[in-house]
Amino acid sequence: MIDLSKTAPGKITGGHMLARALRDKGVDRVFSLCGGFINPIYMGCLDYDIEVVGTRNEMEAGFLATAMARCTRKPSVCIAEPSGFTNYVSAVAEAYYGGDPVIFISASANSNNFDNKGFKEMPQAEVVRCMTKYSIEVNDPQRIGWFLDKAWDIATQHPAGPVQLCIPTNFLFTKQLEAEAPAGARRYDPTRNKIHRPTPNPVDLAEVASLLRQAKSPAIIAGPGVWYGEADRDLADLCDQWNLPVFVPLTHSKSIDQSHRCAAGLIDYHQNHCSRMVGEEADVVLMLGAQLDFPLNFGEAPLINPNSTLITVNATARELSNNALSDVRVCSDVKMFIQALREVPDLGANVAPDWLDRIRSRRQAQVAEFQEVLTVDTANNVHPMRLCYEVLMSLGENDICVIDGGDIAAWFESAINAWSFSGRKIKGIFAPGPWEQMGTGPAFATAIQMANPDSRVVLITGDGSFGLAPGFTPMETAVDNQIPVTIVVANNHQWGMIQNQQKAMWAGKVVATSLRKMEYHPIMAAAGVFSQKATDAQGIVDALAAARGQSMPAFIEVFTEAASSPITQGLVEMRMRTAIE
Repeated sequence: MIDLSKTAPGKITGGHMLARALRDKGVDRVFSLCGGFINPIYMGCLDYDIEVVGTRNEMEAGFLATAMARCTRKPSVCIAEPSGFTNYVSAVAEAYYGGDPVIFISASANSNNFDNKGFKEMPQAEVVRCMTKYSIEVNDPQRIGWFLDKAWDIATQHPAGPVQLCIPTNFLFTKQLEAEAPAGARRYDPTRNKIHRPTPNPVDLAEVASLLRQAKSPAIIAGPGVWYGEADRDLADLCDQWNLPVFVPLTHSKSIDQSHRCAAGLIDYHQNHCSRMVGEEADVVLMLGAQLDFPLNFGEAPLINPNSTLITVNATARELSNNALSDVRVCSDVKMFIQALREVPDLGANVAPDWLDRIRSRRQAQVAEFQEVLTVDTANNVHPMRLCYEVLMSLGENDICVIDGGDIAAWFESAINAWSFSGRKIKGIFAPGPWEQMGTGPAFATAIQMANPDSRVVLITGDGSFGLAPGFTPMETAVDNQIPVTIVVANNHQWGMIQNQQKAMWAGKVVATSLRKMEYHPIMAAAGVFSQKATDAQGIVDALAAARGQSMPAFIEVFTEAASSPITQGLVEMRMRTAIE
């Protein structure tokens, strides 16, 4: 029997060199679908004690790695063979727009027949260059570790984001690499993993402090930079100290605990009416680690008042260049900036005593509009907001909720508004990023459960997005690895967000947005999943309680109303206005 891992003394294979470099960085798990091209990497992972989580689809592997990076705030790794590279491109886009430090590694065609239509030859690095922080093909097998170190460093520095490393197959299979650098050569530390945190310029800090001291109705917008800068607790303390309301843009994670008394919810004109007060009354808006992009209406009215002073803080000057409409721009690590700001005396001395209370009252008034939905059982299907609310209320302080889908994800935001006044806490909330990639849910929930084995992770998704999830079944990896994640599917037999837009804009006409009426729970039960069906609110509560005691993955199917969410109604208004213009 041939053993390709056997090498001459002092030599190492390319696959082992990569695995060793990953292990030096502390990687103990990678996500991948097997392929003959990447067997040398697998053998290296085996020898360096790195777990390879096998999936049924490279897109799923990419989503698993993205979710792992998103919830841990540490780099995660996805590995694919050449044709598998094209399968995970959607995950690269999701990680890019979410700012997730994912190391995507793919085998590429043999270098010795370069540019001659080699087997599965493709300019991989060029394909994803526009959606990565760094994308490169290794040009020398001896430098595999060097390239991994550089890619890792780029992925982790703020703003974090994905990188792509392409390695020719013959580089992986070669057994002729020097295991160690030659004597006398200058070396780098392969275990280094330092995040650089630039502090704010004292002049910038003084200017911001002066503006906040004078502000009577300031508001904070906490973007992804707060989460990835590990500044969430610092921000919560700052807001608590001065009664500063903090909003979050529509993005992949809630950068502040949504049960915190200063958390004002989503900054969205339609889904959270109290956020309208930012555009109506806020005199200073402090935007931390965020971009003036689509979710923030590009910094324009009515979401941001043109008469307010807009301050943006980002870790790099390049990010600040996207925030051209800001009145004051500060280049600083977000955590360092908040910590410096907390040392400033009398920062919120002039904040109106009732400012935060009025925002909370406006939010409560919107919740009151849905009181009947949250308390009265219907004879037919469950309202989607009621489903989301019951799931949130079932979770404990150490539990995590994951969101996927269209209208159901939007209704979840409305449910958060109601749940936030309950006095309950949960560990975290994760959703697709600004790319709004549907079908991520099962992989996201599975990876987050793997990263948090002592927590209960529950996914809420729709029947459309559940069907989009890659894999033999959307829960196959969870079943294979016995990950006790709970997936709740709202089944309304349609692509609800799109169908509701069609009906509203084209006189009730519907095209290609209806789904076959079917039940998923028997299918999932046959796949080895603990499956339940719920037909009312109490049934949801009971099913969630039954799922909690399982050591296997759990699936709960709930038939829901096809109710149009507030954001869908807002999209109709926006697109109607575009058509008129």
